[in-house]
Order: sequence, then C-alpha cells, then structure tokens
Amino acid sequence: LKPRSYSIASSPLMHPDRIQLCVVQVDWTVESTKEFRIGEATGYMKQQQPGTLLMCAVRQSAIVLPKDPRDPVIMAGMGTGLAPWRAVTQERASQKRKGMEVGPCMLFYGARYSQSEYL
Repeated sequence: LKPRSYSIASSPLMHPDRIQLCVVQVDWTVESTKEFRIGEATGYMKQQQPGTLLMCAVRQSAIVLPKDPRDPVIMAGMGTGLAPWRAVTQERASQKRKGMEVGPCMLFYGARYSQSEYL
C-alpha cells in the first residue's frame, strides 16, 4: 500500500498526545461493469476499531498562523477539506481557554456535490 497524505485535523495544544484526521471514504461505481469499488486506504481505515494505532509520518504544516493570536484568521477550504481548518480552530479555542485574547476566525467552504455533502 503506497503512503497517502492527509491533513491533520487537530491542534497539538488541544490534543498533545494524539493526531486526529477527518477522512471521507473514497468509493465509486465503475460505469462499464457497474462494479462498486472502495478506496484501499480509506476502506482500510473504516475497518479499524476506534483507538487502533496506525503507522504515520508527520510533516510540517504549510499553514502559518499570525504571530499575534489577536489577528483575524480567514480560512478558505478550497480543495483542502475541513481538516486543517478544524486544527486552526482548535488552536485558537485552546489559546482562548488558556486566557489569551484571540481574534476572530472565519471559514469559507464549499462542496463539489451539494446533494451529497450535507452543507
């Protein structure tokens, strides 16, 4: 199984001992044969029990938050899904719980398939 890349959906301030992901199972029907297929990696993850440990590698985020947590953050989920923005929101919520003053966060997000993505 080739490695797959997923965006981390949790803040290390809120969850210092674990990594959370937001994953949608990939599935499709082959038009020529009408055969239903499930993605190899997401199908494997769906079969696992909560708490199962999986091998992973963590890379540095491309998202850079303002140094001053009072500065606003505008998040646009275009192709990234909600995972990185969930992590950013958790980061700000954790900072606020610790008594820091934090600026507003705004999320703009759309869906490719409005009938099936429940927005």
